[in-house]
Amino acid sequence: MLTFLSVAFSIYGAMHLYALGKVWLAFPHSIWLTVALVLGGLVMTLSPLILWQLTRQNWHGTTVVASWVIYIWMGFLFLFSCTALLFDAGHAVARLAGLKWPLNDSMALSSVALIALSLLIYGFIEARQIQVENVTITTPKLASGKITIAQISDLHLGAMLGDEFLQRVIARLREIQPDIVVATGDVVDGQGDDLNQLAKRFHTFQPPHGIFAVTGNHEYFAGLENSLRFLRNASFTVLRGEAASVGGLILVGVDDSTAGVPLGQEVKLDTKKALAAANNNDYIVLLKHQPVVDTETPFDLQLSGHIHGGQIFPFGILPWLTYRVHTGLTRLDDGRLLYVSRGTGTWGPPIRLFAAPEITLFTIESGNK
Repeated sequence: MLTFLSVAFSIYGAMHLYALGKVWLAFPHSIWLTVALVLGGLVMTLSPLILWQLTRQNWHGTTVVASWVIYIWMGFLFLFSCTALLFDAGHAVARLAGLKWPLNDSMALSSVALIALSLLIYGFIEARQIQVENVTITTPKLASGKITIAQISDLHLGAMLGDEFLQRVIARLREIQPDIVVATGDVVDGQGDDLNQLAKRFHTFQPPHGIFAVTGNHEYFAGLENSLRFLRNASFTVLRGEAASVGGLILVGVDDSTAGVPLGQEVKLDTKKALAAANNNDYIVLLKHQPVVDTETPFDLQLSGHIHGGQIFPFGILPWLTYRVHTGLTRLDDGRLLYVSRGTGTWGPPIRLFAAPEITLFTIESGNK
């Protein structure tokens, strides 16, 4: 965790240094501009730590305001830096080709800032357009008929995504009318959570065969007991190394270990006892937050999330390098299926760029593969 934080703050600080350096070049130099940029860069680089302290004080209203300011800036800074790097690359190519670059420092700053702002606004709108992805799976293991499962993932309910967002999620679930709803982790967030009223919102839609959830890393960041209390108050059946026979299927779920182990909190990963009564004719759906396939755990379909589809282009390259999986449906070498959701909410910047939020509707029906 310490290594991750060190790397994250180093990158965030470098982004501020790069972007504010562009500002310094575009304006007449003065001691006051230098002081303002240095102080502003330090404060904004350390702002996630400030937000963490506000969260620890349980100042929910202040945390909400601070979260929006800090994370909108974070999103803008990321888009600004990516756009500026493209401009710099274009400038370098022009110089190598012996061509005159048409923009001075001031014009380049204005152009980059305008493009970044436009992308930020577009990303803000895209993050609110929840898409329903339909996946049909045919299996001889289902005795007859069909059953539908809606997967939600990575809602990150808390300081930034609250009742208005959750109403839109539930409205979409009500439209598609699944038999089962499953949540594959990070339903809650660890920053400024005020979740009591949100739990009641889930009561307004109860599918015929219930709603199920597993923990993600943010359930641990928010405090495992608090997160479990919220999920259960919201009517979720939380599967922690446990299985449930539902609608002719077996659902089995495991905790997310990446946060629980370092934080010294309880983690339940073993499914052997839960699946002891299962046989080769049972269709097993595994709920697991991170898209890591465990060869020791039997399943026919694994549902995961966590990577958000990158959330903000071109950030998606990093999750791919880490997990070597794409969002959507993948048939593994042994014939089993893995589905990785782009997620339903956002984490950090309240935007999505070319990675629209999703609810996935699986129709599992009887028949030959």
